[in-house]
Amino acid sequence: MADRKIRFWGNLKILGLILSVTCASCTDPAEKMLEKVRVASVPAIVEAPTHIAYHNKYFEQEGLDVSLKINPDGKTSLEQLLNGEADIITVTGTPVVYSSLKGNDFAILANIDHSKVHFIVARKDRGISSIADLKGKKVTVMLGTSGQFFMDSLLVLNRLKTTDLEIINLNGPAQLKAFIDGEVDAIFGWVPFPLLALQELGDKAILLPTDPIRSCSWVVVATKKYVEENPDIPKKILKALIAAEDFISQNREQASVIHAEISGVKNQAASDLFKTMEFGLSLRHSLLLDFENQARWILKNGYSDAKKIPNYLNYIYPDAMRAVKPEAVTIIL
Repeated sequence: MADRKIRFWGNLKILGLILSVTCASCTDPAEKMLEKVRVASVPAIVEAPTHIAYHNKYFEQEGLDVSLKINPDGKTSLEQLLNGEADIITVTGTPVVYSSLKGNDFAILANIDHSKVHFIVARKDRGISSIADLKGKKVTVMLGTSGQFFMDSLLVLNRLKTTDLEIINLNGPAQLKAFIDGEVDAIFGWVPFPLLALQELGDKAILLPTDPIRSCSWVVVATKKYVEENPDIPKKILKALIAAEDFISQNREQASVIHAEISGVKNQAASDLFKTMEFGLSLRHSLLLDFENQARWILKNGYSDAKKIPNYLNYIYPDAMRAVKPEAVTIIL
């Protein structure tokens, strides 16, 4: 009798162990708790990897519950980051440089390598066929952004001054409306807005040549406090972006459709540009040079009260990129 009781309890323990192992192995990974992350993006083509990563659930596959906000410009995203309304943003370097000159601190996680995204669209029906023709004209640009750096660089190259133009400070959507309504003669901006303007006016508008001005840096940014408190999240974000880049390279047409859906921009010219757009995450020394060049431009033109350029090495957070794509990290810290 005693032997039967011992065998009974022994078998019961074994059964319990089997059940516990079985239940543990049956847990659906999707049911695991996802980490919430607020990401701020913009409609620009450069942001396609972010949009693809969100649509294709690459963030979710990395254990992240991402809420994606599409802003009209990165300057707005940066304000949200500083106000605690966003955790990670993607933005051109210019607003970051401006903000750094005010003493704000950031962790730059990566640079998104990309092809040309800045253009000038002008009113051909008002006799504009070259940048020289903009003298005395009314143009719009968003001050404090890469659009302004792009405009100033082109004006210098064409021996014009900002005082030669009447400059109106508007964000992308407002630029588009003002151009269509005939309130301005030209837009200095980034995709999609100049291309949307060209589409709306057709033969009445023209894209002006902008070579050899190259694209500004486009960075993935968080606050240093956020990175210190959540060291694994930047790695997961970048892994999802890399997965999105791979998807784009293999499914460019489908990726273009997804980007248009997420960004809300459906434009043939933008779609054509997407076909040749190259994407890639990196942390190269050229990023520091770009930041320093933009800081010198800001100080030289009196756009900031700052007296010296920060050491941008102190803004670089290389750990995430070194963990997910070490071959693309060439900055020497």
